[in-house]
Amino acid sequence: MHMYTSIAVGTDGSPTSLMAVRAAASMARVYDADLTVICAHYSANTSLLNSSNAELSKVDIVTDDDAERILASAEAIAREEQAPRITLVTKPGMPANVLVESVQEHGADLLVVGNKGMRSLAGRIFGNIPGSVAKKSPVDVVLVDTRAEGHH
Repeated sequence: MHMYTSIAVGTDGSPTSLMAVRAAASMARVYDADLTVICAHYSANTSLLNSSNAELSKVDIVTDDDAERILASAEAIAREEQAPRITLVTKPGMPANVLVESVQEHGADLLVVGNKGMRSLAGRIFGNIPGSVAKKSPVDVVLVDTRAEGHH
């Protein structure tokens, strides 16, 4: 059986990304693997947020102030799922780049992300984080279907 020893997961604090944290934490428990929870933060160009298109205006912006709160929520979920060892990482930058860099920096051999944005208008126009991560990642990537019922 293939074993993962270090699992990384990205979160922006959204309910869908916290579903990915729960899945990654559960996998960490099963594999007795280290879990690294990563939150990218940045200051975004506000012109995006003022878009008249309702879907584009939903693009999540995580500030450095948000990151600590987001990681605390993610850590609570990881503990509920009994992940054995949890590391919390916040790093400035674009989410896909931060996730790929953090995987390398922390020696993860699996990256877990939610599939949020893969089918949205904003995802098609600006690119989406899961798709970008899957292309750039030097390790296996698990996409959690965050639309599915039963991820509790």
